[in-house]
Amino acid sequence: AMQYMELVPKELQPVAGTDGAWQRRRRLARQLPLHDQDPAQCRGLADGEHQLMEDFVKKYKAEALGVGEVALPGQGGGRKEEEKPQDKSIDPSRAPESPNGALESTAGHYRCDTCQQPLPGDCPVVYADRAGYSRQWHPACFVCCRCAEPLVDLIYFWKGGAAWCGRHYCESLRPRCAGCDEIIFSEDYQQVEGLAWHTKHFACLECETLLTGKPFALAKASLLCTTCSQSR
Repeated sequence: AMQYMELVPKELQPVAGTDGAWQRRRRLARQLPLHDQDPAQCRGLADGEHQLMEDFVKKYKAEALGVGEVALPGQGGGRKEEEKPQDKSIDPSRAPESPNGALESTAGHYRCDTCQQPLPGDCPVVYADRAGYSRQWHPACFVCCRCAEPLVDLIYFWKGGAAWCGRHYCESLRPRCAGCDEIIFSEDYQQVEGLAWHTKHFACLECETLLTGKPFALAKASLLCTTCSQSR
């Protein structure tokens, strides 16, 4: 564990009382918001949408959610490489394959799936079981494919051959309300310039006037009615 921690950038090491611990809490809240996991934490769900969200959560837990495993190269999945007599039938021009399916280069190294740099055999790496044990990452390279943030506590969501943080995985399946930050399960919502809102949250930031069908201004993801926009 200590060897793994040394490979994590110092500013991200979650040691109690340090900036790294604060960063971990901040990233955890951003990458895994409670309102993406529990309908009871949501304020934007309408009648009948609680079951939709419960099904959504159940589905991603079954199909995408995972926790990375730290192991030495070739030892992911609890399987250890064993010394064996060399198989004379193996083509020497091909990289040998380890018992867990990971291909080694002719120099005897595994490679990080993100940076493609060699992985020394004595340095811990991260495995993701949903990716299969032929892929491995430097701890600092195990990041969300969308935001490139290190995956807090190695919690990942697997989709399209890549690891995602929870926030961006959910957003890849359903729109997120720019007003309340919750996932939108209704098909009746407002969308402007790539952003989405629950219809009831499509309102002026200042006076809270609903803006559906009315002129408005959009500034830094904030909605303003024409009156409030002109008074700024």
